[in-house]
This record gives sequence, structure tokens and C-alpha cells, in this order.
Amino acid sequence: MRAVVGLGLVAVFTLSAPGNAQTPTPVPLQAIPVDLRATIAPTPVVAEGQRHLVYELRVDNLGAQVLDLRAVEALDAASGAVLARYDDKALDAIIARPGAGKLADRRAIAGGMGAVLFLDVVAPVATVAPRALAHRLTFAPLIPANAPGPQSTVTGGRVEVARARPVVLGPPVRGDHWLASHALSNDSSHRRSLIAVDGAARISQRFAVDWTRIGPDGQVFRGDPADNAHWTPWNADVLAVADGVVVEAVDGIPENNPVADDKAVPITVDNATGDHVVLDIGDGRFVTYAHLRPGSLKVRTGQRVRRGQVIANLGNSGKSDAPHLHLQVTDGPKPLASEGLPFVFDRFTLEGHLASLSMLVDGTGWRPTEPAQDRRGETPVRNAVVAFPDR
Repeated sequence: MRAVVGLGLVAVFTLSAPGNAQTPTPVPLQAIPVDLRATIAPTPVVAEGQRHLVYELRVDNLGAQVLDLRAVEALDAASGAVLARYDDKALDAIIARPGAGKLADRRAIAGGMGAVLFLDVVAPVATVAPRALAHRLTFAPLIPANAPGPQSTVTGGRVEVARARPVVLGPPVRGDHWLASHALSNDSSHRRSLIAVDGAARISQRFAVDWTRIGPDGQVFRGDPADNAHWTPWNADVLAVADGVVVEAVDGIPENNPVADDKAVPITVDNATGDHVVLDIGDGRFVTYAHLRPGSLKVRTGQRVRRGQVIANLGNSGKSDAPHLHLQVTDGPKPLASEGLPFVFDRFTLEGHLASLSMLVDGTGWRPTEPAQDRRGETPVRNAVVAFPDR
């Protein structure tokens, strides 16, 4: 309707003033000196019937004045529809100031400084995903005495939504009661692990999952917790999630004592993944299996593997507090020097959710309280408990 009315007004104006055409008034430039840039093109990924667009927005203040960020909106770039809005506590929850130390107000961005916004635009899977996103940010300059000035908005940071689908994987382990710790969530430690390596800041663990297994008693260990063998998931078979080629296989890093403060070896960027395997599964996708049991690797660099093949056993090496399998997919072969990509499993059974990690060690224990659900083509959310086929 607006387009028709607009054309009508142009026609009337032209007829009433022939030969006196005027150029349209240009849209005024937005004078707020900020640079908005998305770090990646988000790929839609589905979890429990919801579509997630997970990415980050960098905000750099190129002016001299302190800018107080008041609100952030993610928009459909085509229609301008607001897809997500963050203000007040919701904004506090998504903003980070890497390298700035402890700040009284993370939303006050000084001249020459920047911030990172961790965004997760969520919608029911039945809705149509936008082809591109834009962002509208509301600022108020902090004038002397930290008194806020008049609010202004800036729209920018356009980013295309990736058309590719997440890679579909097979089971990384077998059996039931596998806890997807630090899985899909906008505030997990994996999600916020922005690491600068080789001159670039990336989040290789953006969609990573730490798999640990809950025992029949609802606990993750019994007996002496200092002994890795007393933990339910320890030494479980680790499986190739797809056909691929081993591009890295590291063995020989000793396991940690789960209750000790110090690791078995000083942790560096090179050994943080512990004993690990990296598979090239094609199309620029690489799967990392980290913290494996030393001496358990059954593959070597250059070897081709088939989906379902046992490649190692679960352990507690590297930067790991307890036996678990760290699984991630990235766009490069270096586990920390690459960007994390979403992935889904062809099939798993959702057995329920864990309310708190403390339940696994304080004697409470986990018990299923929800009907089991067959999920296909999804990734698990944080603290989902799932079962994979035994074969």
C-alpha cells in the first residue's frame, strides 16, 4: 500500500510541475562514529525445534567521546523487522570487552575502544529465515560528569545469512545418558571463548560440545574421584562421526588428576587439546576430538577412516578437569586457529535435561523426568542428556 501511495504522489507532483523535476532528498548520514562488523555469516542450526543464528558483532568507537550503549536490535535486513532486542540486563548479558579488565560499566565504550556482542537470534524452525541481518544500536554520549546526552541510533553491520546447511554427523560415542555439557547456549564457556591466535581472533569452540556420561546411579563418578578410571565416561570408545582423513593425531600427553589444581603438564596453546585427533571430512570442515586417553589412539596422520570406526578412547588430557570428550567442527585444521561451525546429528534420543552440573557430584544424581524424544537433524542444547545408537 505504501509503495502505491508513494508512486501516486510522485505522479501528481510531476503532472503539476512539468519540467521542474527535483532529485529526492538523500537519507541523512548517521554521524555516530562507530564501526559495526559481524565476525561470521551465521549458518542456521536447529535445536529442539528452534532455529538459531549464532554470531558476534564487533562495535568499535572511532570518536573521542564515551558512548553509552543502550540497546541492540537484530533486524531482517530486507524488511527491517526486529528479530531480537537486547537492553538493560539482556544487553549486559551479551556484551564483552576483551582485554579491558574489570569494568564498572561494560556498556560505556570510550573513544578508541570496542566491544563484542554475542548474538543468538532464535525463531521457530517453521518460520522463514532472513536472507541477511542488519543491526540497530542506540547510544547516548556520556558528557562531562558522566551525564548521558541525547540518544541516537545507528544502523549497520549487515551480514548475509549463510545458505549452506550444517554438516550432518553420526554418533561420536555409543549408548545412553550422554550429557552435552557446554553445548549450544549463548553464554557457555565455549560460546564466549574468543581466542587470538596467529594474528586473528576466532571462536573455534562456538558450537563445541563436552560429552560426559552419567552412570546408572545418576552420578559421573563413584569411589575415589582422583582416579580417572572411577569416572563413568572414561575409556569409552570414540567414533568417527563421518568418513574422512586424519590430518592430525597427537598422543603421549599424560592425563590429569581430576581433583588436583595443577595439570599434568603446563598448558599452552599447542597442548590445550591434549591427546587429540583432527579429521578432514571435506567441504572445508574439520572435526576435532580433544582430551583423549594417552596411548589409546588407533589412527595416524594421513589415514582414511570410515564413519563409526573407533579412533581412540575418551580421557582427561590437556586443558581438562575431568574425563570427557570435547567435540567441535571448524573451518580449518588447527583446533584453536579456526572458526567454529555448527553441526547436527542425523539422529539421537533426547532423554531429558540436567538442571545443574552440581547434581552429578553432590549425591543428588540425575534421573529422567521427561518423555524421551527422537530428534533428527538437530544439535543438542546445553545440558541436554541424549542417547546414541549402540551400533
